[in-house]
Amino acid sequence: MAESDFDFLVVGSGAAGMLGAITASLNGLRPLIIEKADCWGGTTATSGGVLWVPCNDLMQQQGAGDTPEAAAEYVRTLIGPDADKREIAKAEAFLEHSVQMARMLADEGFRWFRITDHPDYYPGVPGSGAGRTIESAPFDGRALGERFETMRLADLDIPAIHSGQFGSLTRAYTTPRLLLEAAGTAAGYRLRRWMGKRPLGNGRALAAALMRIVDARQIPVRLSTRLVDLTLEHGKVTGAVIESDGGREELHAPAGVLLAAGGFARNAGLRKQLQGRERTWTNAIAEDEGDAYQLATAAGAASELTDDCWWMPSIQVSEQQNGLALGLRALPGSIIVDAKGQRYMNEARSYMTTGKTMHEHGASDERHWLIMDGRFLKRYIFAELSDKAIRREMMANGFLKQAATIADLARECGLDPAVLEATVSRFNSFARSGKDADFGRGDTDYDRYWADPAHGPNPSLGEIVHAPFWAAVIRPGDLGTNGGIKTDRNARVLDAQDQPIEGLYAAGNGSGSPFGHTYPGAGATIAAAATFGYLAGLTAASRQNNRPASTGQMEMTGV
Repeated sequence: MAESDFDFLVVGSGAAGMLGAITASLNGLRPLIIEKADCWGGTTATSGGVLWVPCNDLMQQQGAGDTPEAAAEYVRTLIGPDADKREIAKAEAFLEHSVQMARMLADEGFRWFRITDHPDYYPGVPGSGAGRTIESAPFDGRALGERFETMRLADLDIPAIHSGQFGSLTRAYTTPRLLLEAAGTAAGYRLRRWMGKRPLGNGRALAAALMRIVDARQIPVRLSTRLVDLTLEHGKVTGAVIESDGGREELHAPAGVLLAAGGFARNAGLRKQLQGRERTWTNAIAEDEGDAYQLATAAGAASELTDDCWWMPSIQVSEQQNGLALGLRALPGSIIVDAKGQRYMNEARSYMTTGKTMHEHGASDERHWLIMDGRFLKRYIFAELSDKAIRREMMANGFLKQAATIADLARECGLDPAVLEATVSRFNSFARSGKDADFGRGDTDYDRYWADPAHGPNPSLGEIVHAPFWAAVIRPGDLGTNGGIKTDRNARVLDAQDQPIEGLYAAGNGSGSPFGHTYPGAGATIAAAATFGYLAGLTAASRQNNRPASTGQMEMTGV
């Protein structure tokens, strides 16, 4: 299909955008994807690449025993009793259509892989479970031909692994078996590269597998093309003004426009205005600047959940660089303390809960510290802290401290030595007994998922006794915003009266999450983005002024 021959405009080339375009194409529309970056894949390509899809087909095939009723009870409990009818309808739409979205991709040749034991993020909440996370099987980038060269992080040279391997690779030094597995993974990757293959895993595998379908359906993709305005006729969105190569042009899109261009994590002005935050430590891509949100609100769109984000505790490497603090918070031999040198939470809880707790406890305004002992850094492998060069950089920047005693470490961090010594001593007593009497760390399946099963009596609690002692600045970082444009259950953008703005759709981090202020499980962000991109494509194709689709996927509720 020629770039000039289209009727549905998709803004953004991450999971939300590509799902919207694929679905629209399958249902009779002719989509065009535009992307303001000079590479495609969006935040999806930089992510873990997993999707939280309860009752997915792989679960059913493998007899996992999940039920729609359990998933619905779980999500309904998370969004809370104060959720209104629209919010409940969005959550229900996700649960129903996320399964259909994943099935549609499988029908198009997408190969899913299931993480069978990953617990949901709120264990103990009615309906919670495990194994609801799926992801792309490893993908060979050669299948994309020249397209691969313009993928975000195309040159990143790391082994293609699935998310279930993260924990065991972190613990590779702890047993000969895990070390051999890690060595085999690295050797296998190098062999495949030597054979000319381009093995991809995680977010790059997901983005590449979606792009293969985009290309197979001959959906054009225009890079370095920025959305600068929406075209409205009689209150309906019928196209957009875009900018590329220094010039502007108006694109006519009678089937509508899908805004899937991410959130506003990198827009300091919007974060101050909408969230009241002077300082943020985001891991979102540089292009996540809120363009779509600003243009949609200028066109009359209402907003929702703009005060929140997908929290992710982050080690500060430099003023510009953060490192994700995922598994290291749950492994034995570390704790997090505040500016007084005191613990204030269960460090092993989900990154959403931990990051939000840090922010509420003042970590956005003062330095909090990840306290570790020498054995911890020798025993476990982390992307930043295990790299001696990065450690030297962090120490030079003042973001990492080292000392021979806990008291000296406290003085290095500007903490009261007596307070930090008392905090560590109390925690060490919990580690010996196997029970965190203050915050219950290590008590749940989720806490133990990222912990060390070879360590006892509690796999998440380890004494901090081995010199030298370390302290890294830890921030309430984020993966991006999770609110923005207000939408309904079919991804239609709503105005101040909760009426759809005809022809305008939104999905992904630039729109309101179907989960409110919560994060149900691993991959909930991408799953929501993909599902509402899918729903946007279905809804656009089902509008009466569009020609009918040729498939049976257009049976919608409330369109």
